[in-house]
Amino acid sequence: MLYYREFEDTELVEITVDGYVSDVEFEEVARKLERFIARHGKVRLLEVVKSFGGMSPASFWEDMKFALRHLNDFSRCAVVTDEQWMTWLAKAATVIAPGAVKTFHLNEIDTARGWLTEHVGKAPEGVE
Repeated sequence: MLYYREFEDTELVEITVDGYVSDVEFEEVARKLERFIARHGKVRLLEVVKSFGGMSPASFWEDMKFALRHLNDFSRCAVVTDEQWMTWLAKAATVIAPGAVKTFHLNEIDTARGWLTEHVGKAPEGVE
């Protein structure tokens, strides 16, 4: 299952993966996320992976193409999971991703949300 939520005021999208991701679910979420990016430019992404039951090779390929196409459209990405291989994959993504990517355990979801939304609507520290 794939769940999707938008938060317009913080330019934040939350995507939750819990089990197998169908082609239909993937396509629907990809369309919504592209529209959100079009409205906001750079966005913040929270990806929560409770469990990953796989996806079709076609959707996996589309996911990789989507990520590369939108590489510069994410200002921050938080990956929240207890799946060790997903943590390694997210850390490897920091090599090519220009925005900040950070990993958190499932019990740290509130910390991840806080990290993603810090400085939203106010000047960063040291800026008046």
